[in-house]
Amino acid sequence: MDAPNVRGSPTFDVVAEPSTKNTTTRVPPNVQSTYAAPGLREMRDLSLGRRVVTTRRIAPGETIAIWRGQRISGEDVARMAPEHRHQLLQVGLDDFLYVDRDDLCVVDFINHSCEPNCGFTTATTLVAMQEISAGETITFDYAMSDANPFIEFSCRCGTPTCRGRMTGDDWRIPQLQRRYAGWFAPHVDALIREHHDS
Repeated sequence: MDAPNVRGSPTFDVVAEPSTKNTTTRVPPNVQSTYAAPGLREMRDLSLGRRVVTTRRIAPGETIAIWRGQRISGEDVARMAPEHRHQLLQVGLDDFLYVDRDDLCVVDFINHSCEPNCGFTTATTLVAMQEISAGETITFDYAMSDANPFIEFSCRCGTPTCRGRMTGDDWRIPQLQRRYAGWFAPHVDALIREHHDS
């Protein structure tokens, strides 16, 4: 088996780690490019492809990633070839962050899981929902941020509650709404509230 592939990133600037005492803290003003918490490593897995693991213990509420990238609209995404849509993060109802493959950072390889250990505090800030031990894979449920027709794939997370398929409508699932209450990106949280009010 090959040794794990560890990559650097041209989009990662060394910045002070954001405070973890208050998970609702706004994005630090000094973060101008994608932030990755210290100790995160991209690994290659024979069955799952790329994934991100931590080499150290991460405390609950600690900031894992703050994404930056080119903002594009849903109309822009619709014109993209499907193979170019892999590096999108939905940050609004019709607003996406796009990261060019040349500028990928380690956190751009965080995988989906139906039993994630991270969630959102802002549209672009991912934090640990629980303690994460050294060696664990960093994950979030893409339903926490994706509510669009561009995302749909077979899930291979292998967790006991695996849904088998991830779609842009998964935020509508009542069990997920209860399980991730407080961890959805703001635009998805707004959709859930609007859905309940109607």
